[in-house]
Amino acid sequence: MRIFITVYNRFPASIAILSLLFLWGALSSFYPPVVLPSPVNTLETLSHMLGTKSFWESLGITLYRLIVGFFIALVSGTALGLLFGSNEKLYKLSRPFVMVLQSIPPISWILLAVIWFGINGGAQITVVILSLFPIFFFHLAQGIREVSKELLEMARIYRVGLLKTILSIYLPSLKPFWLSAMMITIGNGWKTVVMSEVISGQTGIGAVMNTSRLYLKTDEIMAWTLVIACLGISTEMIIRKISGGIRRNEA
Repeated sequence: MRIFITVYNRFPASIAILSLLFLWGALSSFYPPVVLPSPVNTLETLSHMLGTKSFWESLGITLYRLIVGFFIALVSGTALGLLFGSNEKLYKLSRPFVMVLQSIPPISWILLAVIWFGINGGAQITVVILSLFPIFFFHLAQGIREVSKELLEMARIYRVGLLKTILSIYLPSLKPFWLSAMMITIGNGWKTVVMSEVISGQTGIGAVMNTSRLYLKTDEIMAWTLVIACLGISTEMIIRKISGGIRRNEA
């Protein structure tokens, strides 16, 4: 028991993953592979997929769409969030529009984006932008609104330069909000882009998964699901590392 507690305290994520694999393996023994393939069967399929050109092409297409959509949402959401958040009247005017944007489900954006931009990549990128933009907007707008007015007033009284004010007051105040938005959007981004490809795409991970569904290749669907989960966890861990490094440097 003591050994288990020690391992759990040092490697809690590993214990959770092993528990999920055990549960998955146990459940797969009650169903045929076409319904629920076992972890071993899924890993064998994934190993085979890794050696194919189509795997890397599909991964590259999805990654490109995610990066482009994420970057546009990051830049536009950050810029407009800071701009509108720093002005109370502009924020009250823009907030309802962005809330409507945020409340519309991704499936609606997917169907509309297909009509507007076609199915060759523009629709998927557009859906990622529209899904992630409100998160950056509201986080950065809230961040700029919570910058200490006392510190800004002190900087004005002592005639601190604009650049030093930005580096010493604004950036430290905004970093937690910006990093929080990054943490939320990176996971949502993977789910959104793959879902949009399943529904509207002819290329990318989602399209391949949809084809596997049509031919009842459940092992391939599970293999791609593992890939997406690993990519989402990896990117989130990278952001956590960056966030931790920033906080240590500030300390």
